Amino acid sequence: MIRKSILLLLVVLFGQGLFAQNVQQDGAKLSPLTKKYLLESGKKGANGVLSKEFIYKKIAGNYYLSAILKVNESIDAAAVSDLHVLVGTKAGNIWTAQIPFDKLGAFTKLKGIDYIQLDEPVFLSLDSARHDTHVDSVHKGYNLPQAYTGKNIVVGIIDAGFDYTHPTMMDTTGTRYRVKKVWEQKTSGTPPSGYSYGNELPDSSAIWQGENDISLFSHGTHVTGIAAGSGVGSSADNHRFRGCAFESDIVLVGIRPDTNEWTSTGVSSIIDGMAYIFNYATSVGKPAVVNLSWGCSMGPHDGSSLFSQAVDNLTGPGRIFVCAAGNNGADNIHLKKIFRTSDTLLESFVTFSSLLGSRRTWVDAWGQASKSFCASVTLYSGNTVGNTTGFICLDDSIHTLYLRGVAGDTCFVTITTSASDFNGKPRIFFDFYSKTSDRIMIKFKSTDGTVNVWMGYVKDYEGYYGSFSAGGQVLATTGNRDMTISDFSSTHSAIGVAAYASKVNYMSIDGAPTSYSTYVSEGKLAPFSSHGPDADSATKPDIAAPGLILGSGINSYDTTYNTGGPYRSDVITCYTSPINGRNYCYAMMMGTSMASPMTTGIVALMLEADPLLSPELVKDLIWSTAIRDTFTGTLPATGSFLWGYGKINAYAAVKKAWQTANVNNIANEEMNFMIYPNPNHGNFAIDYISEMNDAISISIYDLCGRLVCADKWMVGKGYNNRKFDVSAFGKGIYFAKIVATRGDSMFKMVVE
Repeated sequence: MIRKSILLLLVVLFGQGLFAQNVQQDGAKLSPLTKKYLLESGKKGANGVLSKEFIYKKIAGNYYLSAILKVNESIDAAAVSDLHVLVGTKAGNIWTAQIPFDKLGAFTKLKGIDYIQLDEPVFLSLDSARHDTHVDSVHKGYNLPQAYTGKNIVVGIIDAGFDYTHPTMMDTTGTRYRVKKVWEQKTSGTPPSGYSYGNELPDSSAIWQGENDISLFSHGTHVTGIAAGSGVGSSADNHRFRGCAFESDIVLVGIRPDTNEWTSTGVSSIIDGMAYIFNYATSVGKPAVVNLSWGCSMGPHDGSSLFSQAVDNLTGPGRIFVCAAGNNGADNIHLKKIFRTSDTLLESFVTFSSLLGSRRTWVDAWGQASKSFCASVTLYSGNTVGNTTGFICLDDSIHTLYLRGVAGDTCFVTITTSASDFNGKPRIFFDFYSKTSDRIMIKFKSTDGTVNVWMGYVKDYEGYYGSFSAGGQVLATTGNRDMTISDFSSTHSAIGVAAYASKVNYMSIDGAPTSYSTYVSEGKLAPFSSHGPDADSATKPDIAAPGLILGSGINSYDTTYNTGGPYRSDVITCYTSPINGRNYCYAMMMGTSMASPMTTGIVALMLEADPLLSPELVKDLIWSTAIRDTFTGTLPATGSFLWGYGKINAYAAVKKAWQTANVNNIANEEMNFMIYPNPNHGNFAIDYISEMNDAISISIYDLCGRLVCADKWMVGKGYNNRKFDVSAFGKGIYFAKIVATRGDSMFKMVVE
């Protein structure tokens, strides 16, 4: 760490300083933030607390760094234990861990660890909203074998700002409490079994007495109400703000940090929370769907992040993950460049959010595997070129740079490079803090390959965005709004949800009207809804759901919604509970934060119809039944980078889930047919024991009823076997119709 006086001297003498250090000689590869921590040796701030640059947990009086690990079979568990590292979730070869802050250096040298990623802060995907859920036909069981309400399904919400006592957490009579478990990750107490931090409220009595995880925040209560709230007190019949899966069991994981210390939530905490919810669901023999309405613009955006790998390992049949696509649809925070020998340069000005109060941002650049690129930072005074770092290439080092502006002030930037990060892709990560009024240009150069670049910054759990700008320079590039979905939404098994406007006007409890009609028309995509595709050009988001404007419960301890509070005009109705005499309100919010739990609640209804739905099958059902209208326009067969596959259709999706669940793998046992393996990867076989020589007709249809394969099979008396390959038609649900002399048979087949 360079003292300030020496730093200023270097700036004055040289106009810039450049310091490079490879902080890792042997052992695991390290994320940029991990390298920075090691470089700064766990520095402490002027007030004596640990630096807010990093994310800590306080466990039993000691500080730990939260991290995600990628391990291999040679991991030495005893050596890990000797360093007092606390291992949490083991999602295949992706583990979460709490590392003593003074043991990180030694930990990086242990064998069996491929990659260490210290947690980076994430933020809410929130704005404000309300909408009719359009699941009433499902609740009434119209042309269905029963009404579907989420009964015997676990809905897990990973969020913050929970009011455990809100009437929407009860059943529709207001008498039966539905919250089964709570894990407050940032509160001291008794952790859940298998974890080393936070406080578990293990039963209804403890949860009710806990009241809330944090006051002055309502996001978690609102999200829970949309997905699973009963709506008690929202109207005379308790129906007005009823959620989708209002008879489901609820499990809550509180991730908002304690404001007294820097314990901002990171991805390892979210993975632990997801595992906690799924483990509970398994213990009671029920399927589960988990909602996350938080996100971050940093990461590879291709489903290869350690977070994404862990989620893919945790999810499966009856274990579904839904997340908000993000609210960056109006932000030019992305750059993309395909380099050629005749086109070797990408340059753009970095601007800062005017809302942050300081000129800070992160820039995250990812290249192509086995390709290389370099980057530089240059100051501009108007159009005059100032100090520059010169180009820095992929040297697996961390560089601390100081550039002097024309007024003698300074731009600080830390650049971390990796020739091959955890996913095999090259990466350059920038951390900017500028005290100069000079403009800042960032440049990338290469002769081959593609580079994608994102920007964003997190402070106090909110995201702040500037933009990439051409700044009047002919050769410079303005940022775009493509690939602005959160990295979490790029997870292959995740259902990433965009938001559209289903209602744009409302009246507050005090008679104050609010209208968003000049911002967006009903039916249109919300302007804030983030755009796809992912970095591999795959379709994301997956689906769009109502996200402007939705009404739901809010935290009764959150005084910002009281009379005179800043959000009072969003309050629609209030209710005094006969249980405790407390006043509870329902209010409006909007964002993909609201669209995500709408989808989560609908997925819970689908799981009630077919508890063994896998993430891929849930997507297939949602995609194939989605609404396309004049607002979505005609969508490609592969979906849209704005709408996904259209607007979610709860009734059609649940009906098709029930239909597919009730097609037996062997519809007529007397026919002596068997199809295996099932599920499969597109290659399967059919066994048939025939009583005669026969000509059998085999037809295979996709979920939409389209014929994908037809064949004649000449069988002899006795055992017959035939192999098939439908892998070219992709993943999904297929139906094989077999017609023989003895009769017909129908099979449901799952291609994963």
